[in-house]
Amino acid sequence: MKNIIYYTILCCFFISCSNSSKQVDKTEESSAVEQVETSADTKATYDRNVANFKMMLNAWTNQDVEAALNLMADDFMETGTGYGEQDRNKEEWKTQNEGMMTIMKPTLKQAIYLPGIDTVSLEMDGSVRYYGTWNFAVGEKDVDLLVYGTADFNDEGLVTSLAHYADFGLAMMQILPEEMMQQMMGGAQE
Repeated sequence: MKNIIYYTILCCFFISCSNSSKQVDKTEESSAVEQVETSADTKATYDRNVANFKMMLNAWTNQDVEAALNLMADDFMETGTGYGEQDRNKEEWKTQNEGMMTIMKPTLKQAIYLPGIDTVSLEMDGSVRYYGTWNFAVGEKDVDLLVYGTADFNDEGLVTSLAHYADFGLAMMQILPEEMMQQMMGGAQE
């Protein structure tokens, strides 16, 4: 009789462990499916954002400031990355770029686009990073410049923030006339 009771308890124990493991497997499977769906949504968002970002850079290369502005959110902000450089809102960006386009021709020669990541979860977040080679030309002079940039987007796929990192000052010194460089650096010497 004791053997039957021990055998029954032992069977119940194994059956409950087996069911528990099946429950864990179902939970893990459900979690994995949710993660794949979220990952696919984030990838689709990134794909849309990188396409919009490429269109914005292409508009800029074509000196079409208005087309670039159409790809920016109303609350757009460009981060000033140069020494003492102020951040610029959408209207300030427009003014600066319209002025720049009258002086020089920017051309994106090549670029590598990468997904940005959330700094806490280290998961893709829809933002776009790029490493590019820009050529800036003024008359007969031109210079290639290696640039790193990053852009964030809103839910509609419009750029909300933009930052470029490069030695723009040195590049401009190579192609701009001296008097123009003096104006840019704080005014001409009297």
